[in-house]
Amino acid sequence: MANTQYTVQDGERWDTVAYKAYGRADLAHIIIAANPGVPITARLEGGTVLDIPILEETAVKTDAELLPPWKRIF
Repeated sequence: MANTQYTVQDGERWDTVAYKAYGRADLAHIIIAANPGVPITARLEGGTVLDIPILEETAVKTDAELLPPWKRIF
């Protein structure tokens, strides 16, 4: 999997970085896993450089795909 890098602005959180990278805050766990040397804190230190995995389109599920089949609207 290819990565890109992102430099954290002071006070950003994991979820805000994920939202900027993927448009979804709930994918922060992917960025956390790609950066094992960065402490998991409420706020990231400004200037920290994070590796951001580039996801294939099929790797990200839509909201409808996350619902059980009986709750999906077709």
